[in-house]
Amino acid sequence: MRDPFVVSSVTWHEVPDEVAIDNINLIEAALKDHLKLSDYGEIVGIAFIYIIEQDDDRTHVDSFSYRPKRKEIYTQMSLSYAVVQQSSPEEVLHLMAAKYVDTMQEYLSKKKIRNFDAERFVKDVQELFERQNWLHPVTA
Repeated sequence: MRDPFVVSSVTWHEVPDEVAIDNINLIEAALKDHLKLSDYGEIVGIAFIYIIEQDDDRTHVDSFSYRPKRKEIYTQMSLSYAVVQQSSPEEVLHLMAAKYVDTMQEYLSKKKIRNFDAERFVKDVQELFERQNWLHPVTA
């Protein structure tokens, strides 16, 4: 993996670039600038891919995997295409941040990765995103 935190997307072509690229860059930069994976144990990389495609196009499916030999986590999770299309870039950023936290909470507790403090990692990500005001409702 190129960096400890990699955030990307697979999007339908109608999804505006500022929603996908700009928000991805914000999330990735926040994680890189404020968290150090080695503080939580032996995981060296977490890749998170947002899937935003029309409902009838199920080319990509939600997945969460841990590769013990590489000590890397790979995740792809869907966001509703219809909701993204109807939302402002700021609202989509909030959806993306919430999806990241929710996914880590749900799947890391199931994986029970040795030598990785998943509970503290999730808490720190959630606190980071809260400080960025990404987990609060968007006000007009």
